[in-house]
Amino acid sequence: MSRLFRLSVLTAAAWGDAGTRDSPERVTNVVSVPEATVRALFPGTGSLVALLVLVTAAITSAQGMYYQEVEKDGAIYVFNLPAEYERWSSGGQFKGDARLKYGPQGETVYFDSPAAIMLYNFKHGLPAENLTPPTPPPPPAAGRISGYVFGDYYYFGDNHDPKYDEQHGFWIRRAYLTYDHTFSPKFFARFRYEVNSSGNLTSVALTPYIKDAYLRWTYTGNQQVWFGIFPTPTWEFLEGFWGLRHIEKTPADLYRTDSSRDFGFGMLGSLNQSQSLRYSYQFGNESSTNSEIDKNKANRFSLVYAKPTGFAVEGFYGHFARDGDTDRAIYQIFVGYRQPRYRAAFQYYRNTRNVPDGNDLELDMYSGFGIFDIVRQKWSVFGRVDRFDDPNPDGAGIAYLPIDPRAKYTFSLIGVEYFLLPSVRFSPNVETVAYGNLRDGTSIKTDLVWRATMYWVW
Repeated sequence: MSRLFRLSVLTAAAWGDAGTRDSPERVTNVVSVPEATVRALFPGTGSLVALLVLVTAAITSAQGMYYQEVEKDGAIYVFNLPAEYERWSSGGQFKGDARLKYGPQGETVYFDSPAAIMLYNFKHGLPAENLTPPTPPPPPAAGRISGYVFGDYYYFGDNHDPKYDEQHGFWIRRAYLTYDHTFSPKFFARFRYEVNSSGNLTSVALTPYIKDAYLRWTYTGNQQVWFGIFPTPTWEFLEGFWGLRHIEKTPADLYRTDSSRDFGFGMLGSLNQSQSLRYSYQFGNESSTNSEIDKNKANRFSLVYAKPTGFAVEGFYGHFARDGDTDRAIYQIFVGYRQPRYRAAFQYYRNTRNVPDGNDLELDMYSGFGIFDIVRQKWSVFGRVDRFDDPNPDGAGIAYLPIDPRAKYTFSLIGVEYFLLPSVRFSPNVETVAYGNLRDGTSIKTDLVWRATMYWVW
């Protein structure tokens, strides 16, 4: 059964006399306040405590500081905020909400606050309303832990090196543990730890190291400055477009043309309002995640035009200073097209390497891929072909897929991916490396690797 609280409240006959010690006329208003109204006005308190608070408010009202109704031009104005009344009565425009035909004679009633509505309702015997604003959600946590793991069961059906023929087993190609910390809307930091199995096909313990350790400052708009160990722009955009890093690296990464990380300073941002045209610049050690050991540095610059769907284009240039007239450079162009269920792209890069004896290298690579979602977030098929148009001097050191450095080659990848959950995937896939003949006409056996890849992220 609902209880009624009865209050005797002294109020001024007119607001103009209220709040003065010698107000010539006062009247007593007796107000019956339903318990539900008291609880609505003061949520989270007991009935007795709420009543005491209401009595205190009523005493304050008697001093002309709490509640006022004013009839003017056929409307009723209700104030709970004295400062708002003073501003309005001095000629200011009313600020608040209006309820049509809400007054006793069908007048429009104007309220300066939700509290004014609740007080008006119980003064005039109207149903109680709980207009207390909801509790705002807690601010997002400053720190976040995430990670992912991918690895394979692999089987070398054939290999140019007989020692790898029919080798098979399990390996973890990557495991990340990442901590992200948001200091403020402008400052963000990441610390990422990585472990992986040996990529040179030897039986050693998982190798741990720091992958990322950087601070990012968004100093205006979406213009950013980065410092520390962070991704290089060489294939940062390409890898996101490819979207299958857990299946295989992008070409410049796979063929050891550059490193995925460097220690240095960078700038990143957009050049137009829609943020479809973006730039990225990095000045770094060219020592990956290692400390600096020489005076030479790397400069990397990329320019990307991309929208969520449709065509995307990137141009990249990198220059890498080295001792003894052995500087290197990368020139890269990427063109892609994507829609919600499919994407395809073409990439070309040239890697020039100065050689002291004058026989400089110009290594050319062409790549194309296509990915189609049979059922989005459930089944997809993919394929890729890379043509390395020169012998790759770094081929023997490629992780998990050693390539013969003596001949040109064509790499191909085909597979299907099944989503057990949006964050858990399984992919049977196969990679081949077909070689051209050596200069003396000798042929090289094709490499064939069958893999069953597992990937999960949290």
